[in-house]
Amino acid sequence: MESDPNLVGQVCTLKNHSTQAMQFCADAAVQVLGGMGFMRGTKSERIYREVKVMMIGGGAEEIMKDLAARQWGL
Repeated sequence: MESDPNLVGQVCTLKNHSTQAMQFCADAAVQVLGGMGFMRGTKSERIYREVKVMMIGGGAEEIMKDLAARQWGL
C-alpha cells in the first residue's frame, strides 16, 4: 500500500469523507433529539463525543488533505 501513491491518496480522501459524514449524522441526531441528545448515557451523546476522536485519530483533516495532495503530485 505504501508503494502506491494513488492508493494512499484515495485512503486519505476516504478517511476525510467518512468522518465528515459521521460528524454530519451525529450533529443531525443531536439536533433532532434536542436536549436529550446531550444527556449523559444516551447513544447520540456517546457518538457525538467519539466523532472528534475518530476524526483526529488517523490524522487531522488538514494533514490527510496535504498527504493526499502530495501523493498525487498536486
